[in-house]
Amino acid sequence: MLSFTVNDDFNKKLADIVGKDHVEEIEQRGYLAAQIVSHRHKKQMTQQELATAINVAKSTIGRLEAGLTQPNYQTLLSLSRALDTPLTIDAKYDDRQIAKI
Repeated sequence: MLSFTVNDDFNKKLADIVGKDHVEEIEQRGYLAAQIVSHRHKKQMTQQELATAINVAKSTIGRLEAGLTQPNYQTLLSLSRALDTPLTIDAKYDDRQIAKI
């Protein structure tokens, strides 16, 4: 099982430097990346298989899963279909042990 954990102490210090909104965006990117990886693993798909299924380069999947890039709307829809999982947008997460998916 994949999990994404937020380090509150580190994030508080980082927020003092770069701002709370920026830290929250980074957390959301990590959460989304963890969900993509988790659902891909559940489907027993390789990055290449997922990339082929949604018609993108394997490197795109790698960057999405590393949180280095964010999918556009069409890519999100394609991921949802290929991973057979509903597209749910939830920017409000209370549980700091995120993504026990």
